[in-house]
Amino acid sequence: MEPLTGSVSQRPGPRALRKLEGVLVTLSVCCILGICLIITVTIFARFLFGVSIPDDVIMVRELMIGAVVLPLAYVAAERAHIMVEVFTCHMPDHWQPSLNLLSSLVGSLMLLPILYGGYLDFESVAADGAYFFGELNLPEWPGRLIFLVGYIVFILRLLVLTGEDALTVVRTLRGRSSTSSDEG
Repeated sequence: MEPLTGSVSQRPGPRALRKLEGVLVTLSVCCILGICLIITVTIFARFLFGVSIPDDVIMVRELMIGAVVLPLAYVAAERAHIMVEVFTCHMPDHWQPSLNLLSSLVGSLMLLPILYGGYLDFESVAADGAYFFGELNLPEWPGRLIFLVGYIVFILRLLVLTGEDALTVVRTLRGRSSTSSDEG
């Protein structure tokens, strides 16, 4: 799959989805900064005063969910996710749109069970009012909600890419058929 080139406004899909992806990336950056802050304060507090931040490990673990999951849709829109091109880079260029379509379609289908599991997990934790056992008794639902929102937007982006890739394949096939009929 080839990465999309151009500015953010040229990414495919509705403008609202592009804006939402930008907000989620910003929240992801905030999660990373929060992780850095918690770890730094914990290290200095332990070193200087012999105390630690209560439930620091839980907070860092939950912020990692946001740091990893929230930018997934943006990364997919830029086609900057990890991919294996061992075989596809050796295929003809006119196959690339079909390979992009296949990867978008398979990716969105493979993520549906993860989304469903995330929904069930969030629903269970929210209904039970579950919390982490620690000094602060932090609720579990915020991390589950972040995971769920991140994957919903990720799948929406993959579905948009699937539609765009399907249109590209159709245009490519029409272009090839009109070129071959002109030659004949």
